[in-house]
Amino acid sequence: MKKLSLLIALLLLAGCAQRPVIANLNLHLGPQPSGIYDEGDSAVLSGLDARTSTELVVYLNDRPASRLDGTEPPGELVEQKLREGLEQQGLQLQANAPVRVGFSINELLVTVTRARMLYSADAKTSITLNVDNRGTVLTRVYRREARQSSATRPDLAVLENMLNSQISDILQQVLQDKEVQAVISGK
Repeated sequence: MKKLSLLIALLLLAGCAQRPVIANLNLHLGPQPSGIYDEGDSAVLSGLDARTSTELVVYLNDRPASRLDGTEPPGELVEQKLREGLEQQGLQLQANAPVRVGFSINELLVTVTRARMLYSADAKTSITLNVDNRGTVLTRVYRREARQSSATRPDLAVLENMLNSQISDILQQVLQDKEVQAVISGK
């Protein structure tokens, strides 16, 4: 009888466990080709998280709505991965370089709603890239959207994966953009 009481108590406590309170962004970029930039090419890289709210995931049907922040600031993660990619391509990143490469995270959010018996997860990512090489300016806006529906509440890992793949895809597109490369190198 004691074992049964203990088992019931554990199950009740497990049922009361809180949902995760943070989302984990883990960006993956493949290796970048070297030799994109000449040996003397250099730039300053800076980033800004311009979102009005820090949440990465919002469950709107929870009362009150559940809002999950990230483990690390997204701006720092994006800057780190972009830095790694540009350096692999041969660009030297220096504080006193004449070329300025900047990005702004405008939107980065998964919104989960439930209508009747179906959950919908809508992920939206928007990043603006600005490159200024001595007056030659290029501005690009990269957007990604995705939607997933399911009969059960989506796991946080699924939602994290939606954001991770969107950001990684945008960064890969930035690194492969021939016009961005041309403005940075001055060609």
